Amino acid sequence: MRWLIPLVATVLVMSLSLQPFLKKTPSLPATTSSPVFDWDRLSETLIDVPEDQAASPGVLQVGSYITNLSDLDLLENRFSTQFFLWSIWSGPADQNPSDSLTVLNGIYDGDIQRFEKVRQDSLADGRIWSLYRVRTQVVQRWQLSRYPFDMQHLQIEVGFLDPLNQIALQMVPSNSFSLSPGLFLPGWLLHDSEAFPSKMAFMSDLGSGATPGLPLIRQKTLVFQIHLERVSLLWFTPDFLGYILAVGLCCMALLISRSRDDLILAAVVSAGGNYVFIAGKLPVTAMSGFIGNLQIIIFLGILYVVGADELIDNHLAQYSKRVSGILRRCLLPSYLAFTLFGVYLIIPSG
Repeated sequence: MRWLIPLVATVLVMSLSLQPFLKKTPSLPATTSSPVFDWDRLSETLIDVPEDQAASPGVLQVGSYITNLSDLDLLENRFSTQFFLWSIWSGPADQNPSDSLTVLNGIYDGDIQRFEKVRQDSLADGRIWSLYRVRTQVVQRWQLSRYPFDMQHLQIEVGFLDPLNQIALQMVPSNSFSLSPGLFLPGWLLHDSEAFPSKMAFMSDLGSGATPGLPLIRQKTLVFQIHLERVSLLWFTPDFLGYILAVGLCCMALLISRSRDDLILAAVVSAGGNYVFIAGKLPVTAMSGFIGNLQIIIFLGILYVVGADELIDNHLAQYSKRVSGILRRCLLPSYLAFTLFGVYLIIPSG
């Protein structure tokens, strides 16, 4: 009680002394030196600017519409395309850089790459709209380790001819990239397409001396990407027919004893010929994936047939006719199970 009474008295005194200050508004007085922003007026100004359509001055907006894809050359690492490319320039008309746009990963040739201007108009807000028709072959690094269960991402990189050009490149805000509904590729499924800005790095200043001590140039680009999925079963049967025939010949060799050596030799030739056919159709990088593993399984299966048949007929048969007869009946099912299970294990998931 000795300490409680002074504590209560102190709290009452402090509350009575602070009551006049608590009745005042907490806002700063009009004469304060801190800046006062008119947020309502600022929000009205921002609303008047169509942010989703207009670009900043000196910015080039680009969009694309693919009309054709063809000649997907897996061995030469390229494909052909035709598309419309349009640009919207929001700077001075005499500084419009649209005519210097090009396909950076395209194969330049007078007969292969054509960058034709279709028309150019001025929009109501003063911006300049340009439309181009582009025909070109594009370099594509195919990912074939999963062939024929692969997916490919075709990329078209658009940028300026001058790698030192630092004008800002942006995607057109709405409908910047799309594919023609009539676009059809036999043996392929077309998935969603996308477009995004990127940069291409040069580990050199190209002799310009623009960045002393740091020989690095980052060129601004726009990437238009198309996702393709191969129809696996449509490609598997014709490309791997030799392997299928080799398995069938091994099965016949286990059922027909009179011409067994000839059938096994035919299986070896069929499997080897199929590998030579695939090697002439695809780059060597594809051989390290599914195709290479399949080749190993087929040849191991042939060795299994030859070795097991020789062991059963010429060795076990001398000791026990009954045991060798049982093993011979199990040879064909075990060979098929070994081959099919091995192929199942090497099929890429996802």
